[in-house]
Amino acid sequence: MKISFKWLNDHIDLSDYKSRPGELAQLLTASGLEVENIEDPGEAFKHVVVGQIMKLEKHPNADRLTVCQVDAGEGSLRQIVCGAKNHKQGDKVVVTLPGAVLPGNFAIKKSKIRDVESLGMLASESELGLKKESEGIMILPPDAPVGEPFARYYGLDDVTFEINVTPNRADCLSHLGVARELATLLDRPLKTKKPEVKVSSGLSTKQTIGLEVKDEKLCSRYAGRLVRSVKVGPSPEWLKRRLETVGLNSINNVVDVTNFIMVDRGQPLHAFDLKTLAGPKIIVAPAEANEKFKTLDGTDIVLKGDELTIRDAEKAVCIAGVIGGVNSGVTEATTDLFIESAHFAMDSVRRTSRRHGLQTDSAYRFSRGTDESGVVDALEHAVSLIQQVAGGEVAADWWDLRAPVVEREPIRVSTEFVGQKLGLKVDPEDLKKWLHRLNCQVEVLEKGVFSVRPPAYRVDLEQDVDFVEEYGRLNGYNHIPENLPVVGGEPLAHDKQYLFEQRMAELARISGMLQCVNYGFLSGQYQEETLGSAEAYKAAGLDMDSKPVRIKNALSSDLDTMRVSLVPGLLKNLLHNVRHGSEFGRFFEIGQIFGHGDDGYEQKPRMGVVAWGLRRDLWTQPKSQSQIFFDLKGRVQLMLDKLLIQAVQWKEWVNPPSLLHPAQAAILVCEGRPVGYVATIHPQWSVAQKIRVPVAVGELDLVALGRGQPRSVKFKPVSKFPAVERDLALVLPKDIRAQDVAVEIKKAGGALLQSIEVFDVFEGGEIPESHRSVAYRMVFQDSAGTLTDDQMAKLHQHIVSSVSKKFPLKVR
Repeated sequence: MKISFKWLNDHIDLSDYKSRPGELAQLLTASGLEVENIEDPGEAFKHVVVGQIMKLEKHPNADRLTVCQVDAGEGSLRQIVCGAKNHKQGDKVVVTLPGAVLPGNFAIKKSKIRDVESLGMLASESELGLKKESEGIMILPPDAPVGEPFARYYGLDDVTFEINVTPNRADCLSHLGVARELATLLDRPLKTKKPEVKVSSGLSTKQTIGLEVKDEKLCSRYAGRLVRSVKVGPSPEWLKRRLETVGLNSINNVVDVTNFIMVDRGQPLHAFDLKTLAGPKIIVAPAEANEKFKTLDGTDIVLKGDELTIRDAEKAVCIAGVIGGVNSGVTEATTDLFIESAHFAMDSVRRTSRRHGLQTDSAYRFSRGTDESGVVDALEHAVSLIQQVAGGEVAADWWDLRAPVVEREPIRVSTEFVGQKLGLKVDPEDLKKWLHRLNCQVEVLEKGVFSVRPPAYRVDLEQDVDFVEEYGRLNGYNHIPENLPVVGGEPLAHDKQYLFEQRMAELARISGMLQCVNYGFLSGQYQEETLGSAEAYKAAGLDMDSKPVRIKNALSSDLDTMRVSLVPGLLKNLLHNVRHGSEFGRFFEIGQIFGHGDDGYEQKPRMGVVAWGLRRDLWTQPKSQSQIFFDLKGRVQLMLDKLLIQAVQWKEWVNPPSLLHPAQAAILVCEGRPVGYVATIHPQWSVAQKIRVPVAVGELDLVALGRGQPRSVKFKPVSKFPAVERDLALVLPKDIRAQDVAVEIKKAGGALLQSIEVFDVFEGGEIPESHRSVAYRMVFQDSAGTLTDDQMAKLHQHIVSSVSKKFPLKVR
């Protein structure tokens, strides 16, 4: 928010800070109103003054140039060559002296133009940066004082502060609010100026237009006054400059006044064109369900029915506290006005503004809280100013409908409590001094204990801890001593689940994956369309809520639902990277998924993984698209190995969800319990998203995987006897998985079988079409002695006999 130094001086005398605005900025920042930037437009107009052309002659060497003798207030005339045609002798002009630097880094120097010396330049509005284009030099009014700095004459010698106002300090969203803050800090009085209004005794607001407020909870105060016969047109220069100084554009004199009062006093107003209102009555009531509304800027929205509106006899003409309707604006044809000043409920305005994406200056202030007690005062100032800049007749009476005022309960504040929270000793008189400066009503209950009623405009002061903060910032945080707290006892041990999740993240990074961190909420529609049926994931040991948790006050439709899986978020990461040219990536995320539990809501830790693209270089070329599945499965298996989980199986997933490839999906079973899955993405999804590289995803239940972790490493002596390798080729029906046969071989091999792996798969030739040959390499070793040929022959025969009984196969 921009604040003008000159404007502040309308409310409090700060003349001693005129030459040192930086100190004023430091004072505000130290009190909690952070000044992010200081702008001084006058700095750009150094060496630029008001001058007068005393004599004008043609240039001796150029027909289009003139030689001017200019009085710049220096006591002698200054010769300046000018190429413009719109000036004459006696004109008041803008003189840029040598040393001036105009916008665009245009430096003014002494020069010779066609052999004639020129000691400056007569500037145009475009050269001064006041307009984009201009014809000729800038001609000033005859009363412009010669020699006066142009910045001061034109009102550009103001300093503006860019202030970051925290959400709780709604009282500082105006010049009056910041002036109050400075009055507290500097112990200076505020200037009070009573508005002057010339009323027309024969004109009555209440007899001309009725008023009804149907919901006092959403609108606790509504005031309005009639002004007739106004002349809508451009605003005077002083009003335009005031608004432009704080970043607002001038529209017309009436609208500019409402904006001026909002920035000056923090009270948003609205001016209705009385002729566009249907019926003799204004009604403040909730909207009708599915009611259509067109805003002042032409946006069409559909109201749900709980938005508060300002209505005439036929329609809604304004969304209360947010924006006016297209049929309520003030135009040059407007002559009769109804000026509205009201107090609307913060939560109602905030909800409506967010729901419909209507971010206005009015909504910004109402949603943080305005001063209900200042409603009529702001109305009076607005009416007075409208009469000053647009004329008109003001009604003698006005509407002021107000719900019964609920007295704010006094707050008990003690020096002991404040000192305890801040860690310092608080003097009762010092605390009392600051409470009075805050305009609080203070009653002494006992020594060091006060009963405090904060002013109406400080809606953020609700309990005793709020005054702790007030005393801390006003007295100065630098006065709080630096004391290390006394810590007793031993540090608590880390949560085991937390340590396990950190270990999983470390193992994922070791396996070559990058970590992602996504929001815990996303679009409910996107999540449902991506995942498909939640029931289908139960086969993989992943419980997902079929009715995800919805967010009541979602910031947008893209963030309206709590996630039930990490996969949709990782797929968004994938799409972002692929569409920015990355055709290879390996990501993982560890986070919470959410759902409904027995006692309300619950969250569970999960790990999601995604892989896309295959490495291509001179020496390696991908063999098939399914290679991505084995790539990701191998990385997950590496993590399981590091966790010392021995009983691991990958089982075919029959009927996986629609997101996954039906023939390339595997359920991870650890120690007899399904704990997740790894699968290739269905080609239809890739085609729909225009992804030309293979994609695989997976998700693991970290609660199930974390049981029994961390596991201690068990060591045993390395056998000093040699290992023996044996190969076994078996002809299997294609519907028998090689892994199931390997499990049976392990059982039959017993303790002597150290490892087993598949090293060859063959189809064709003499192998029946419905079968395939799978070759296993087995390593045997005995810690008690060297294995003999007789032992190996018996063991080999036992293995073949065991697997033959279990499966319909034969040795090749």
